[in-house]
Amino acid sequence: MTNSKNNIKFLIKYFLFCIILFLILRPFGDKLINLVAYQSYLILNLFTNASYNGCYIYLNNLKIEIIGACTGLELIAVYLASVLILSRNIKEVIVGLSLSPFVYFGNILRIVLIGIFGMLFVDKLHIIHDIVGYITFPTVAIIALLIYLKILNKMRENDDSRRKSRRKKNN
Repeated sequence: MTNSKNNIKFLIKYFLFCIILFLILRPFGDKLINLVAYQSYLILNLFTNASYNGCYIYLNNLKIEIIGACTGLELIAVYLASVLILSRNIKEVIVGLSLSPFVYFGNILRIVLIGIFGMLFVDKLHIIHDIVGYITFPTVAIIALLIYLKILNKMRENDDSRRKSRRKKNN
């Protein structure tokens, strides 16, 4: 019974962290729109003739508008909540935070892929947006979280072995 209480507390704490972090990050959404559009444009321009104006990216036969939801702050908040809830100390938090740009650029990748596939299938743009969006960005966030968990495991193994070594020296 204690274990299920701990699991429920963990989930409540996690969801609260997600909400709080999103509310903290939300005001930055409007400020990130043009940056996300510009970075996406730069990468798209490597593959095709693209132009950029504010929150719009123009491709051959396609106009992509970047809006607040396109900044990816929701999933970044979820990733950060995961890092904060799993970390035991500031060193672990810093390691997790260092992977945040990977999550951010996963969102840029999502927009780039939507642009590339959107040019090929203009009449199916909404379907492409949904499929690419629901696969790419969450997958990148999960990969970042798995990398973080792997690093976290190594860090904790190293800390445990150091503690054991100190105990042996002290005995």
